[in-house]
Amino acid sequence: MYRTLLELGPSTGYAVAQAAGYARANTYAALQGLLHRGAARRSDGSPARYRGTDPQTLVVQLAAEQGERLERLSRALADLHRPVEPVTRTAEGSRAIANVIQQIVARASQGVEGVVAAELWGPTLPAWRHAAHRARLQVRISGDAEDPEGLAAGHIEAGAPTMLVVDDQLTLAATGSGAAMTSVWSGHPLIVLLARTNLGEPA
Repeated sequence: MYRTLLELGPSTGYAVAQAAGYARANTYAALQGLLHRGAARRSDGSPARYRGTDPQTLVVQLAAEQGERLERLSRALADLHRPVEPVTRTAEGSRAIANVIQQIVARASQGVEGVVAAELWGPTLPAWRHAAHRARLQVRISGDAEDPEGLAAGHIEAGAPTMLVVDDQLTLAATGSGAAMTSVWSGHPLIVLLARTNLGEPA
């Protein structure tokens, strides 16, 4: 349904039902679901017209909402201090990796250091803005990306891999671009130490 809205542009519910091949009742129910999730907009007037939210805006919005839910979960679990095994995970594709960066940077409370690819800077900008209110940012952008608010510490030559250390407890590394981008992030102390060493900073 969302794809149909994007392809049609502003359209009535009837037109959407015709294009999607769904019954009108099912179409209106699906449109209400998209409206509720912020994936669609409805104009005033009669008949009302629906349009899909810009995909990039929707991705950032959903990532921000997920980050907020995870932050609430972190606060709810703050009193649990059971030792846990450090976790290492991987992700593929710039969108998935940007989502991971959004989550870990938005929750930073002390500092974020390292290098972030220009391709990942724009999609994760809301998280950097949020982190800047309570954490020290020492991050350089690899390549050409706008930074009107001066959140980054500067730019370096394009092509350098993304390497971030968050609160001295978590690290993320990524290389490649677009769908071919791959990453690993981990809370293992040895991997965090290796990341800091790679950044040329003392442990």
